[in-house]
Amino acid sequence: MLGIVIGLMAGATWAQATVDAGEPFGALPLIDEVNCADPADSHEFVCDPPDATAIETLLGRPCRVLKPSEAASFFTYRVGQGKGLKPGACYVLSVEYPEDRARSMFVGNRGCETMLGFATGAAVGDALHGKYTTSNPESLRYPLSGKYQTWQTAFYLHDRFPDLNQPRGEGPRPMLPADGFYVVISQSRAANDPLSAGAAVSQIRLFEVPEPERLWLDLKLPPAPLPRRHVFYREEMADGVVQSRDETQRGVTDDIAWFEYKARLMRFWGFNTYCKDLLEFGHNQGWDSGPYGGTDWVNQSQTPDRWPKILERIGKYGLDVLPYYEYAGSVGQKSLGIRKRCRPLTRDDAYTHISWSEIANADVTDPDTLADAKKVLDCTILRYQRDARFLGAWLRTRPSHIPIGFGEADLLRFGWEVNDGVAVTREQLKADPALLRRYYDWWFAHRHDFLVALRDYLRQWDNPEAVILFTPDTSEAGYSLQNGGLVTDDTATWQALVGQPGQEKLKVRPCEEVVRAGEYLTSMLAPHFNWGDWEWQHSCPEPDPARYRDTEGVMLTYSMSRAYTVAAPEAFEAFRTPGGLAAVRHYFLNEHEMNEKLGYFVGDMERAGPCCMAIEARAMANGDPRYLGYLASNCFNRGFPQYVRRFCAAFLALPALPSTVLAGASDDPEVVVRRIDTPGQGTYFAVVNTGLSGKAKVTLEVPVEGAVEDAASGQTLPREGGRLTLSLDACELRSLHVR
Repeated sequence: MLGIVIGLMAGATWAQATVDAGEPFGALPLIDEVNCADPADSHEFVCDPPDATAIETLLGRPCRVLKPSEAASFFTYRVGQGKGLKPGACYVLSVEYPEDRARSMFVGNRGCETMLGFATGAAVGDALHGKYTTSNPESLRYPLSGKYQTWQTAFYLHDRFPDLNQPRGEGPRPMLPADGFYVVISQSRAANDPLSAGAAVSQIRLFEVPEPERLWLDLKLPPAPLPRRHVFYREEMADGVVQSRDETQRGVTDDIAWFEYKARLMRFWGFNTYCKDLLEFGHNQGWDSGPYGGTDWVNQSQTPDRWPKILERIGKYGLDVLPYYEYAGSVGQKSLGIRKRCRPLTRDDAYTHISWSEIANADVTDPDTLADAKKVLDCTILRYQRDARFLGAWLRTRPSHIPIGFGEADLLRFGWEVNDGVAVTREQLKADPALLRRYYDWWFAHRHDFLVALRDYLRQWDNPEAVILFTPDTSEAGYSLQNGGLVTDDTATWQALVGQPGQEKLKVRPCEEVVRAGEYLTSMLAPHFNWGDWEWQHSCPEPDPARYRDTEGVMLTYSMSRAYTVAAPEAFEAFRTPGGLAAVRHYFLNEHEMNEKLGYFVGDMERAGPCCMAIEARAMANGDPRYLGYLASNCFNRGFPQYVRRFCAAFLALPALPSTVLAGASDDPEVVVRRIDTPGQGTYFAVVNTGLSGKAKVTLEVPVEGAVEDAASGQTLPREGGRLTLSLDACELRSLHVR
């Protein structure tokens, strides 16, 4: 489809071709187009190092390739300059790339300040050797299509943007819509992704979305009173875009509009639950602490009215709300948290070397902590119960925020409660392993009771189904394997790299071996790895999901990040509660991977094409979560939105009720079928292709009489003799309903 749209700008005219932007967008006005393979392309081009790129013929077409090198590298084009870009308007950024070999790249969109990466084939994607922590590397031989493919994101254009120097939070944002914005293609040094043949791009396009509401996903949710599922995300280090009081250093003049853009994108992707961090490493992120003392209790935000304004603005989007808290006790001038009533067992200064995370802590055995946490929930949830549909609260601990404490009051409480009234000393605990185990059990019971008490506090105020999600995983990339190493299905290729320059510490682990041994579950449940004289095992207490097995309304979240983390049903089952399972996908930050060449750098990485949903699809097949969350490194977005939308539509169409796997229901062993029986609303089936390739024809046994519908679309599906035939893409979830 091709058309022409005529626009006006400052007395000039320009023509916009209307072209097919691909699924799910259809025909859109094409605003700008960069031919990356043309050295004479007129767009401003920057490359670092100057000789970092080459024009190569790939899959029969010329393409610009960012050559692997010993240092991080990038190239960038300025798009949209003088094209009449409008702040607050919706656009689509499109990047065409060859899927010929293993490749990794980050795509930076300065127009909305996102940095998103994707990887093809066996490329690691995330930095193999992280600067600060492990990325839990994994290399699997994802299939290559042998064709040019397209990566896309929808976004809302900011009022101002950074140039190539991305600030960390507040900082110069000198560019305006008339200036256009930079699209940055970057990659880590070769040692951090040794199988990658280099980022390769043939074309960059910018489309406008004149009526974005037409692209909002029409979710077919289960009928009342069936319980529903939830999809949500939390961004780290994102609010800095709108934090400054200086408009020249703020990406969006109306800061609440920036949060509203997120609600609009959620309607596009098919997410149904709005999440905002209200405590980040214990610090106030935009709510009023005045009712309980202001800065004496919790340091007041410079925007204390931000949270109620957000709730008011997003109310029209029909989203549930789940606030997120990195609680460390209250952090204020005279607060409970900064008193640090928790003490390490073997030292008096700190649990870890991370000084900025050691400024406060919360003692869950102390009644004062429960009273303090209730105040936070009162100020951020209970006061706004009539303004939003609150799902509950999501708490996460960071290093030393909710540690196992060995202060004098803790030792006395332990004695009073479980040691026949006899207090113990730190020296006794260090000398007696059995006594220390009893102490641990006592502390973990208190953590459980603390979370249950918060659940009950929310439920007594007109929200009888409020839930508490608790993430004990303090890491960015998710739990690491105890034995470490890169997990792969191609040990021969990787083993040949061991000991080469830059790979002196490389350790290779066969994927099948890791999964067969149940190593990921063992690693999750083990005490945190410790080093030196620190107490990481007490700073970051491990999850104890067995304690929550019969606890309704409180869930420890299951951490997932790599294929091996979602491969074992037993691991998911360990975290299941009467209310279901909560699973959270952890993204690795890839922090500072560009060595300051582009200012502050963090970026999320995913697989290319339909395999971008491989983690979620396998989590559904092997665990069937009710709550599906994301912990993102920066301003959240998703590439390949057609696959994200398809998954969300199918996932949310299924009721949040217990399911069972139907053995032998599919004639393909990679296709898993789960059955969900409902009271009076028929039977649902979740059909998941866990394979990394599509299935042209899969035959399913549907052991229930009646018409079969696609629950996400309402379309009736024909079947013969109880059998149904489906075509499934790689990592695709389909939801079926038999009334």
